[in-house]
Amino acid sequence: MATTLTDLTTFLDKAGLNYEVHEEHSIIGIGFSCEPDETTYRDGDGDATVRLIVRLAEEGEFVGIFAPRAWSLENSSHIPAVCMAAARIQCRMKLVRFDLDEEGYLHPNIEIPLESAPMCAEQLRRAITGILLVIRRFDAVICHARDTGEVDFEREAPEPPEPTADIARILDLADDAGGIDAIERLLGGGGPLPTDA
Repeated sequence: MATTLTDLTTFLDKAGLNYEVHEEHSIIGIGFSCEPDETTYRDGDGDATVRLIVRLAEEGEFVGIFAPRAWSLENSSHIPAVCMAAARIQCRMKLVRFDLDEEGYLHPNIEIPLESAPMCAEQLRRAITGILLVIRRFDAVICHARDTGEVDFEREAPEPPEPTADIARILDLADDAGGIDAIERLLGGGGPLPTDA
């Protein structure tokens, strides 16, 4: 079962996000305002806003999420440094990759091949969050590389707080075992864990 624009807008409605649907192009545009003091990122108009596009392709079997024209490199003589910074960011961040188009714009993006599986709300949330996080954390790194030719990760914005490694592992184990209730039953000597058999 392929994913549809209606599936995606249902997820966005539940999340309370404002968006625009362009059915003729199978895309959804979503705008996000950022706190100006929490990020160095500015759009082409100088505003602390990020525009994301969610695009369905291959009859709903492929979804791409990207920030179009996130950074302009057209007047930069330091594109190799930006590409090096982007490659290093990709090593640090799951899923996110970068495209450099012929007009000189760098676009962070996440592509998800769904094939016949429907997309779930968590996949869309993770993709949107991933791109917004990359822009917030690495804008100063990208801009510095573009303007000076120097790749300097000392300019990276701090990561938002995340669970410690131990807590994250426990949460992953809980998910793999069927949820927190299943872990509690196991630890408390309750019934057997559910199986996939």
